[in-house]
Amino acid sequence: MTSNGRNILLDYYNKAASNYYERMSGGIGGWLRGREVSITYNMIPQDGKGMNTLDAGCGPCFYSALLKERGFNVTAIDISPEMVKIARNLGFPAYVMDIEYSAPPEELPTPFDFVLCAGVLEFANDPAAFLRSLRNMAKEGAEIAVVAPMAGAFGRFYRSHLVKRGIPARVYTKKSLEEAMRNAGLEPIEVRAKWPICLAAKARAI
Repeated sequence: MTSNGRNILLDYYNKAASNYYERMSGGIGGWLRGREVSITYNMIPQDGKGMNTLDAGCGPCFYSALLKERGFNVTAIDISPEMVKIARNLGFPAYVMDIEYSAPPEELPTPFDFVLCAGVLEFANDPAAFLRSLRNMAKEGAEIAVVAPMAGAFGRFYRSHLVKRGIPARVYTKKSLEEAMRNAGLEPIEVRAKWPICLAAKARAI
């Protein structure tokens, strides 16, 4: 992604932060969001007691809240300072980080027992480099769950929608997602599809 595309992405999410839930809760967007949420839930262990976890690309902390409910000790990161502000207001330790290009903040309590990254991988310029950054923040043997848009009719529409806004984006097949994981030092465990919106994959840091 070009620096201009990155700036447009950052501006988009900073502006969307204040009413992100409302914008994604109704109509076709809400239906699609619900399908993403249902498959993501199944990628998160039911009992996270004592596990330090990273919500990578936390947004307004929808998944951070679920992780907390399941007993995880949650730390959040996001490229958007406005999203990080929301996370902190909700009581989560949160930090600004561009996952693909930035070193982890010194305050980040790495390494993590579990990493969740939902709805961010589509913006990666180099998916393997992005996933390698997640792997480097995880303990050896830790699980990393990733949710990304699936190639197909919806994927083409979603990508086109972002590109028109000046934001380059990717969609994934099961094969391309697994390949990126392996190139990042991750061992794929499972990949599930939720028609028509996304793939959810779990891998192990090796």
